[in-house]
Amino acid sequence: MYVIFFFILPIALGLGVMFLMRQCAENMRIQLPSGLLISGALAVVHVALFCVGMRVGNFLRFEVPEEPDAFVRANALVCVGLTLLVSVKMIWPYVGKKKAPIGFDLTKGFGGVFLFAIASGINGFLVASGVGFVESLSGNVHFVVWPLLAFTFVFSYLGIMFGRQQVPLRPRRWMAVSGLFLVAMAVSVLMKS
Repeated sequence: MYVIFFFILPIALGLGVMFLMRQCAENMRIQLPSGLLISGALAVVHVALFCVGMRVGNFLRFEVPEEPDAFVRANALVCVGLTLLVSVKMIWPYVGKKKAPIGFDLTKGFGGVFLFAIASGINGFLVASGVGFVESLSGNVHFVVWPLLAFTFVFSYLGIMFGRQQVPLRPRRWMAVSGLFLVAMAVSVLMKS
């Protein structure tokens, strides 16, 4: 996998987080200092879930010690399948004339924020599980942790600011860009195998 994809993945996942946080802040007036703490906690939980997902993928990938390249294509297909699943899952709520997903109340305390962070980090966990089939976490820890931490923090805080100001965004367009990033990554992984 190319190093650039460790920067494309956080952007694609961060766009989804931005719209979720915008919905939350639009419905429940989150204060900006609280928003910094919420964004930081969200970023840390998302990074932890991504690392756990890569470990799960590393553990479950198909390999034979005698022939390291025996299951390269099968592992790439698992990565492509999980990435396409997440791409469709992220775009689906914004397709058609349905309203955007309802925001969660993040003003009730740390427990609600933690549960929201886990629920919103499932997409990253699934993508990371697929990436773990083709890449090892041990050689790419810095490429995984720092871009994901930075982009998730920035996008979630942007979502809070956009929600507080009720800035109109075009979620279909941005989620299509996010899905396109994920599909491009999946296609390149398949072509490289």
